[in-house]
Amino acid sequence: MACNSAGCKSGCDGYSEDGEKEHESRPTTDCNGDAPVSNSTEPSRNRICVKCKTNETIAASGVGAGLRGDGGRFCADCFKSNLYWKFRFSVTSNDMISPADNVLVAFSGGPSSRVSLHFVSEMQDKAQKNFEASRDRALPVFGVGIAFVDEQSVSAIPHHEFDKAIEQMKLIVSNLAPPLKQFHVVRTESVYSLKPADGRERLKKLIDVITDTTGKEDLLEHMRMLALQKFAIENGYTKIVLGKCTSRIACHVLEATVKFLSNHTRAKS
Repeated sequence: MACNSAGCKSGCDGYSEDGEKEHESRPTTDCNGDAPVSNSTEPSRNRICVKCKTNETIAASGVGAGLRGDGGRFCADCFKSNLYWKFRFSVTSNDMISPADNVLVAFSGGPSSRVSLHFVSEMQDKAQKNFEASRDRALPVFGVGIAFVDEQSVSAIPHHEFDKAIEQMKLIVSNLAPPLKQFHVVRTESVYSLKPADGRERLKKLIDVITDTTGKEDLLEHMRMLALQKFAIENGYTKIVLGKCTSRIACHVLEATVKFLSNHTRAKS
């Protein structure tokens, strides 16, 4: 058989025994002959979902261009079902939500909190169907409420944009699977057991005391959690679900590490 290689000394013409150019079906190499370089595009089988074997993957469909990991292996439907299974397995295996719980989902309107809201709602919907199908109906179905933390009193965003966002979130909540879920607007200044106007003034004064941006963000995060916890206790909610992505958690860990090292260095000096 002929090889058609630039370094070949056999004097062949680059043809195989069946008369076709062999180099067209063989991968080429770089100038050093080390790493093979493919002459063809990615095989179509690598663009098909590994689960359903029918639809294109998210990356191949162009929805997630350059997406790695599961986005390059699953189509959108299978990716969602796979992610929901992981979420449900984590919740049930660690007893995070019991049938007697009343769950408050913190909803900001962003992608992470929206995913957590839909998954909790889907779990409740399936629990409700199992409850209706069972004869004894011994286990109740956990309740779900949604809370949006309103930070208008300390935010530079115009009020009409907040109002528009709240209306959009109400529409999203109304389209969730039954049973009906209550949507609550929790104001940050509600952490103070005072009149709303007095609470806003106290919160503004507290924010103005802090000069650095990072410190203000940390304080707002703390006040946001206090407002959610206070509302949950006062309204009979037993669990709070936060839709934080791994990137946000990683940023929080890095920030806490840097602050600890900085304070530790100051203490030594």
